[in-house]
Amino acid sequence: APEDTMNQRKIIDGWVKLYIAIIILLIALNIPYTTKETFTEKEFYTEQEPYNLTQTYYEKESYIDSVPLKINTTLDWYITDYRYKDEFDLIATLKNIDNISGEFWVTFHVETTNGSSDFTTESIFLMPGGIYQIKHGFTGLFSYVTYKVKQPTREVEKFRDIPEERTITSYRDIEKSREAVRVKNNTLSLLQRILKYPPNYESEPTLQIPSNNMYDDWEE
Repeated sequence: APEDTMNQRKIIDGWVKLYIAIIILLIALNIPYTTKETFTEKEFYTEQEPYNLTQTYYEKESYIDSVPLKINTTLDWYITDYRYKDEFDLIATLKNIDNISGEFWVTFHVETTNGSSDFTTESIFLMPGGIYQIKHGFTGLFSYVTYKVKQPTREVEKFRDIPEERTITSYRDIEKSREAVRVKNNTLSLLQRILKYPPNYESEPTLQIPSNNMYDDWEE
C-alpha cells in the first residue's frame, strides 16, 4: 500500500509538471516580441539641374556726335520790287543776339513765277550784337521764301547702350524618384506568427498639417 501511494504521487507530480510546462509554453507562445522587416517603396525627391541661359546685358559705348553751337540769332527780310521790271531783290538782316561770337551762314529757298532758286551765303562772323545784311536779286515775281541759319558744329562725347549677350549657368528643380529601403517594426507573438497573423506594424508618426490661418510675413 505505501508503495502504491508513492507511485500515485509520482504520477500526480508528473501531470502537475506537464501542466505547468504546458502553461509556461502557452504563455511563452503568446508573449509578443518585435522584429524589424525591410521593404522598398518609391521615394520622390528634388534635385537641382544646371542649364545654360543666354542673358542680355548692356554696355555703355562712347561716341562722338557733332552738334550745333546754338548761338541765338534773328533774321529779318523783305523784298524790293521793281515796278517796270520783272525782278526783285531779297534783302535780309542777320543779327547775333547772343553774348558770344560765332560763325554763321544762311541758306535760302526762293519761289518765283520763273521757278525756284536756292543760294547760300558765305561764312559770316558776328560779334555779340553784330549785324550782317544779305542782298540777292531774282527774276520773276516773288511767291515765297524759306531760310535756315546754320552754324558750325562742335564734337561732343555721348554715350549709348549697346546690347551684349553672355551665357550663364542657372539651376532648376527637377523631380526624380528612387527605390528607398524602409524598416518597420512588426510586433507579434510566436503563436501569432505560426498561425500566419497579418503583420502588426507600429504606427508611423502623424504629420502635422499646417494651419490655414497662418499668415505670410511678406506684405504685398
